[in-house]
Formats: sequence, C-alpha cells, structure tokens
Amino acid sequence: MRSMSLAAVFALCVPFAALSHTVDLSVGDDAFRLAYEGDVAPAAGGMLRADAGALHNGDEGDLIHLGLKVRGDAGGNTVGVEGALGATLYGASLDKPDEDVSALAFTGELYITPQELDRARLALTASYAPEVLTFGEGKSLLDTAARLEYEVLNETRVYVGYRLSRVELDQAGDQDLAQGAQVGLNLTF
Repeated sequence: MRSMSLAAVFALCVPFAALSHTVDLSVGDDAFRLAYEGDVAPAAGGMLRADAGALHNGDEGDLIHLGLKVRGDAGGNTVGVEGALGATLYGASLDKPDEDVSALAFTGELYITPQELDRARLALTASYAPEVLTFGEGKSLLDTAARLEYEVLNETRVYVGYRLSRVELDQAGDQDLAQGAQVGLNLTF
C-alpha cells in the first residue's frame, strides 16, 4: 500500500518538474523591474503561462501586474517565431499626483530567434488597457518593451532594450513609470 502511495505522489509530481519557470530582472535610468513567469498547464497550440511582477520608480510610483496567456509557435512554417496572447491585470500607485489606477489589459508578445544566430532573440511585448477597462483616476494604460537578448549560458540571457510603462490620467495627463533604455537578466529553470 505504501509503495502505491509513493508511486501516486511521484506520478503527480513528474509533470510539475517539467514545467518552465522564468525570473526576469531589469534596470533602467529611472526604474527597476522584477517579474516571474511560469507554465500553468498545456493549452491547445501552446502552453498556458502565468506571470506576476512589479516595477518601481522612486520618483513616479509603482506598477504591479498579474497575467495569464497562451504561448506557443506562431504557426505555419515559421521556425524560430513564438507568440503569446492573453490578459493582464495591472495596479498602479502614482506618487505625483497621488493617484491609484487599476486596469485589465490585452497582452501580446512576439519572440523571434534567427536560425543562424540561435543564441540571439528579439523580444517584443505590449499590453494595452483602453478607457473602458481602466479604473480609478486612469483613462488608459500602456506597458511595452522591445529587447535584444543573448543567451550567455544555457537558459540564462542578458539583454538591452527599451521600456515604456505609461498611465494616462483623467486630470493630469500621461504619467510615465518607465521610459527609456534598460538592461536585464533572464533566468529560466
């Protein structure tokens, strides 16, 4: 009986051992970002992934997110092209002016790995929440990034890129929590 229980526990744990987890750290002139992403379950045509993270800007405020997306091959005969589509819940706490904003954003990602340079990858991400999905004192939210990554060790990438994290407020216009160049480290395990 005990060996059957151990076999059942092992059988339940094996799928989770194969799941992928990623930690991403980036820093720019005015902001620091830490994010986690992990596989949740297989999905039709890809993998269901969840992600959570926080961006801190000492002068402007903080932006946190929690998302769910399906990620997989772009389809057709495109080798080295992956995409993801999903939704992300954002919460922003702005310092100047003192406002809180929440939003539900549509999220899209594109990853391109050239066959000739399989250690290099171009990553493009965008999340947008229109006024109807932005709450509190906000009118819209935009969180975008473009980066060029290079795999220095197995499953360890360094990158340079650009990030724009912007909240449009009802009364105070655009508030940029991050805008500019960034460098970062991406670890997958």
